[in-house]
Amino acid sequence: MTVIVAGNGLAPPGLPLFALPVPHPAPGWGLLAAALAVLPAARGRAALLLPDHPRLGADPARRRMAGAVLQEAAAAGGGTPLRAQGGTLLLGTSEASARRAAAALGTLLGQATPLPVWLLPRDADAVLGWAAAQAPARDDRPASGPPPPGLLHAALDGLSADAVLRAEVLRDAAGARRGQRLRLSRRAVAAALGPLAADPDLLAQAMERMAARLRPGLAAWARDLPGLRLVPLARDALPAPALRPGAIGVLPLAAAAGPDFPGFRARLAERGWAVALAGLEAATLALADPAALPATLLLLRWSPALAALPPAPGPDRLVLETGGDPAAAAFARERGLLLVGAA
Repeated sequence: MTVIVAGNGLAPPGLPLFALPVPHPAPGWGLLAAALAVLPAARGRAALLLPDHPRLGADPARRRMAGAVLQEAAAAGGGTPLRAQGGTLLLGTSEASARRAAAALGTLLGQATPLPVWLLPRDADAVLGWAAAQAPARDDRPASGPPPPGLLHAALDGLSADAVLRAEVLRDAAGARRGQRLRLSRRAVAAALGPLAADPDLLAQAMERMAARLRPGLAAWARDLPGLRLVPLARDALPAPALRPGAIGVLPLAAAAGPDFPGFRARLAERGWAVALAGLEAATLALADPAALPATLLLLRWSPALAALPPAPGPDRLVLETGGDPAAAAFARERGLLLVGAA
């Protein structure tokens, strides 16, 4: 049987699309075969396309946030993600999940309206037309697979603590000192990796490996100093117990989406440690209520776009990373935020 993708030729006359047998994807069918395989079970459900938008290509953090939104929609409403060079299609999710994600992704991409939602079977032509026109997503990894662990370790083992750690001071909106932060220099880690740093996932893995390697010293530094003490944490093991309140482990925002995060946070609390999530930005605040994020502190990257947002609830949980910009310090004072910057 020949399946024509254009016009009304999705199925032979008199045979509904959803009565077609489910084909098994085979070489040459690509995404079209995968879409045809999923469609019969997707009657009454929806599809949502996250396109390969320029904003995502230019901002790895925004790309990861968009991926997390799509992942959350799949977790809540089901569906099968089909990855292509032109974007990712979540096929067969619930309409409610698709519409929530469409609104969030539209905002994340800077659009005034939500992304379009395709309803099935009504919009099956659009789904199959997209699948037929797309090539599968490229795998940018070498044919031999990801770099061997030894290569990553060798690139990082020469980095000393003083070469990669940066000391910063936390202040309240009035300028009073509230504590200190030791953070990993992303630039220093990237320089050690060389060309490998072009892979954002590998760079994130390297940052976590450095945090794990430096954990004993960082935990010792943070155990009993006065005030707030923020240090990077790795998720593979727990730090030594803190001796006084104020020890806070910093994890990337994406860590909060992991199924093991609530348990890890509880085990940290048993040792006297709180959690801060890093990586929030203006686009994140436009999508999510900071009050719902499971952390004691939220580290927020400064950008002028923050000024256009309404004041966030619980400003005492937000720590603005100023980057040395005087406008950031003025914004923090105006909104009553904590701020962190060079000592």
